Amino acid sequence: MRPGGGIIGNLIYLELPRTAYYTGELVSGAVIIETTRPTSTRGLTLDILGRESTEIRRGGGDSERTYRSRADHVAWRVPLHAEAAVPPGRYRFPFHFQIPVYALPSYAGAHAKVEYSITARLDVPWWPDAVTSTPLYVVYARESVRTFSHPVRFRSGGDGPEIYVELDGDRFFARELIGCRITILRVGDARVRRVYVKLFGGEWAMAENQQETTVKPVAQMDIPMGVIRVGEPFTFEIPIPADLPSSYRGRYSFYSYVLQFGLDIAWARDLIAEAPIVIVR
Repeated sequence: MRPGGGIIGNLIYLELPRTAYYTGELVSGAVIIETTRPTSTRGLTLDILGRESTEIRRGGGDSERTYRSRADHVAWRVPLHAEAAVPPGRYRFPFHFQIPVYALPSYAGAHAKVEYSITARLDVPWWPDAVTSTPLYVVYARESVRTFSHPVRFRSGGDGPEIYVELDGDRFFARELIGCRITILRVGDARVRRVYVKLFGGEWAMAENQQETTVKPVAQMDIPMGVIRVGEPFTFEIPIPADLPSSYRGRYSFYSYVLQFGLDIAWARDLIAEAPIVIVR
């Protein structure tokens, strides 16, 4: 990586093989210091920070107010070198740390975000400290996603037409296909024009005492009734877009998904069946 900040005669930068890591993965790198003259220091430290933050605005103009909350689920300081005088030269200080298995995935949304960074600081008395920082991107480890996955079965309620849904699991990766089977029952005289499937992504954020929810459809598909026989299971697959954010639940925010199945019934209210699922990027 390119050199970071420093004082006259001192340069500091981070050496990392990459900046994207899975939860539970080991991060190995080094802090590089280059000095052109003797430098007295109070020590070299490395800060690892994982922060969830929310921001909600209310009002407008002169009466606008911004509410903010944050929680640091990772906040470590690692000493790499003790207080000492550093002679001129180039020095390499290796470091290792593990991304926690419980860490939240990196996220940036309308009112919430989860960010990671590592910062190296050379504490120089009577001068500005030499500091460099770089962001990290964290994603869930793939082996942790399907561990407790199980089939999902749900149905619409009420009398009259009914849709019964079976999914092959409740946890999925972006770019995967959701295996699905639906059975339409008790149609009677109702005219069902189509079955539609919608995947909704929703962010909930709280900043101080204010709350905000943002929900939007992120994928949709239609199935014409001409290919479905009433009372018989119909099997198909639902593609998950590649660029969806991961589901997560933090202290002040969460992001989740709901998979919705609807019967488009002529001259009547649509019949809806839905269930929450987990998607990991």
